[in-house]
Amino acid sequence: MAFIGSARKWRPQRFEELIGQDHIRRTLSNGLAAGRVAAAYLFSGTRGVGKTTTARILAKALNCESSDKPVPEPCASCASCAEIARGAHPDILEIDGATYTGVDNVRELQEKLQFRPLRGRYKVVIIDEVHQISRAAFNALLKTLEEPPPHVVFVFATTELQKVPETILSRCQTFEFRRIAPGQVAAQLARIVKEQNLKAEEGALRLIARMGEGSMRDAQSILDQVLAYSGEGGLTAKAAEEVLGVPSSEVYRRIASAVAARDARSALGGLAQLFEAGHDLRFFCASLLEFLRDCMVLQAAGEGEDLFDAGPEEMEDRRAIAAKLSFAEAHQAYAILQRAGVELRNSDHPRMTLELALLRMCQIEPLADLGRLVERLESLAPGPGRPSPPAAPPRPPAPAGRTEEARPAAPPPPREEAPAASPSPSAGAPRAHAAAVASPDWDPAGARRIWGEAVAALRPARQVLFKGAGLEFEGPGRLRLRVAPANGLAQTMDLIRETLPLIESHFAQHGPWPVRVSLETPAAPALAEAQPGGDEARRKEEQSAIQEVVDLFNGQIVDIRPHRGRRAGPPRAAEEPGDIQGED
Repeated sequence: MAFIGSARKWRPQRFEELIGQDHIRRTLSNGLAAGRVAAAYLFSGTRGVGKTTTARILAKALNCESSDKPVPEPCASCASCAEIARGAHPDILEIDGATYTGVDNVRELQEKLQFRPLRGRYKVVIIDEVHQISRAAFNALLKTLEEPPPHVVFVFATTELQKVPETILSRCQTFEFRRIAPGQVAAQLARIVKEQNLKAEEGALRLIARMGEGSMRDAQSILDQVLAYSGEGGLTAKAAEEVLGVPSSEVYRRIASAVAARDARSALGGLAQLFEAGHDLRFFCASLLEFLRDCMVLQAAGEGEDLFDAGPEEMEDRRAIAAKLSFAEAHQAYAILQRAGVELRNSDHPRMTLELALLRMCQIEPLADLGRLVERLESLAPGPGRPSPPAAPPRPPAPAGRTEEARPAAPPPPREEAPAASPSPSAGAPRAHAAAVASPDWDPAGARRIWGEAVAALRPARQVLFKGAGLEFEGPGRLRLRVAPANGLAQTMDLIRETLPLIESHFAQHGPWPVRVSLETPAAPALAEAQPGGDEARRKEEQSAIQEVVDLFNGQIVDIRPHRGRRAGPPRAAEEPGDIQGED
């Protein structure tokens, strides 16, 4: 006996056998029971979801011999139902839209429809892939669809609904067929395997169902292929992976573990093995995204059979990774990999695209707990019921125009110095500074350019400290920095003092001469009162907490304002939008 494929052998013969299309089954059955038979039906949906099968079952229900009128459920045993199942019923016309495109074909059909059915109650015209009919043929069919003979029912099926003219859609009852859930596909495959007295691993059936992408026919075709490969030994997940050419579930667990451990070498090694084995990297990227999604769902919603499409062993792998990554880290890794998946569509080098994505995922820094940071900041801010820390002796305010020397300049890298024309006998000045003062190459414009480069090289949170600051040249190798009044708080001045050595070091490494920067405090009458005194440990703890918040949100400090409960300096102007900025 000739082999019959699973898609044909186990094709549903009744409405109740349809899988994943309950909304369509119920609508059609209720309409037939109430005698509401439309002149035309249009079934749309992706391939292999039951459009043509449903059209044949509808034809059976209209002509079933178990009753003298249409029935909500065909018996599938009478002569009429059997002939329709074999494709031999004289009143059922199945037409392929790809070969039925001309006006002459439509006219020929219209002539046939004038006569009453030979055996059944209705003539049913099933046109598959109706979107391929030409527009002229559609126009010729309009009159028949609008006023069809009472014994004619049209059933159209298409995978591209948008190509069907609106004039046709308005004359039909349209039904959208959904993709079939992988769990329902796997259950049907298990029944097929059981009917053949074969054994199959659950992981293999789930993999085949996923590869079917919601199409029952595709999944059944893959099942026949894998069964032919496995022989009499039964269907295993390893055999399915070998036939389909997809990575094993162990690969995803190993690479995800490498990302959680920040082991870039292991992650790249796993990707190299996939590439050398000839696996589809786009499929791998999509599957790894699903793996990370399951980890986040486990952390946020817990376990549930309706939330995951994975077997017991696969769920164990996801639990192990979910215990190593926080939700924020898993979400950040997912976002990086998702962007890489978009780039893969047009990338000529998919391997390198995924390698860079894995490297970025391995560089994810553990994120601090936002709740803990908020509690810490609240504990630092004095409130009505919390006493303020003991005040330290206030620092005397610097008069306007007074400058204070910054830390000594960082020593420049070793370099060959040009011999001086006339050595200076002074013995107290540092050697590097003396060379800078005596250098004939001092260029204020060049120094200002290097200053801008040095500030740009700082972290964003430090760059804003120099916003609006003035720079003056006191002489060769000597700069004076005038801080903007908005940054004149004592805490901000301390941050500037800590940053100046970095700028001096940048001059020493990238400039022809080292420099020393002196700091001029702004002339603000209330500067001494703007920042209340406190012990040094508390000040450092407050700065540390603020920096953690900045790092958590990848933001920038563009302004520092006193706490509402503290005494502040002169009132500021109205707040401008964009004072607080963050990077996406």
